[in-house]
Amino acid sequence: MIYNYTIYQIGIRIFWIFGFTITFLFQRLELHRLINLYHTKVLDSIAKNITHIGDGLFFILIIVFSLLFSLKKSLLLFITFIVTAGITQFLKRGVFPNVMRPMHFFQNDVNFHKIENFTYHFNNSFPSGHATSCFALFTLLAIFSSNNKLFQIIFLFSALLISFTRVYLSQHFFQDILAGSIIGTFVAEYTSKYFNTILNKWDYPIHKKIKK
Repeated sequence: MIYNYTIYQIGIRIFWIFGFTITFLFQRLELHRLINLYHTKVLDSIAKNITHIGDGLFFILIIVFSLLFSLKKSLLLFITFIVTAGITQFLKRGVFPNVMRPMHFFQNDVNFHKIENFTYHFNNSFPSGHATSCFALFTLLAIFSSNNKLFQIIFLFSALLISFTRVYLSQHFFQDILAGSIIGTFVAEYTSKYFNTILNKWDYPIHKKIKK
């Protein structure tokens, strides 16, 4: 598995540079209010649906599905999922338990766009679990497809788009998904790097092992 920077990895790092620049230029409430100005009913509907790809359940489904192709890749995904989930929950509940989500600040603002019949959360904002999960998943998938430029671009776009739905839906601040992208990406990269050789003996579909 190669570790020269791929299109995906370069794109993520460009996003980080852009993200840190934005966070230095704008205060988080100001930035979130600016983002909230751009909305449509179509975007509301799209965001509400695709944001679920960042759920832990979707990650687990990919882990199970990958068993059909490679037990090794499934194990890499599983290890990454456990580590990122652990780090995220520790930070959310142990280190930053009092960091509130956007709607805590804007719930009584009549000029703030709110989506009807949508469940908003108010606490445990930092970092974004969905963003962490998204970047962890798509980083690993990009590593698995390191020789396919088209897949690299698709995974990069998917990670950025799905994570941004958390900001669009006012479930997180931009800073929350930026932090999640860093955690998810680095955990995925280092999990793959350090466990790749160790797990080589399991690089086969699960059904072959069952037949034996």
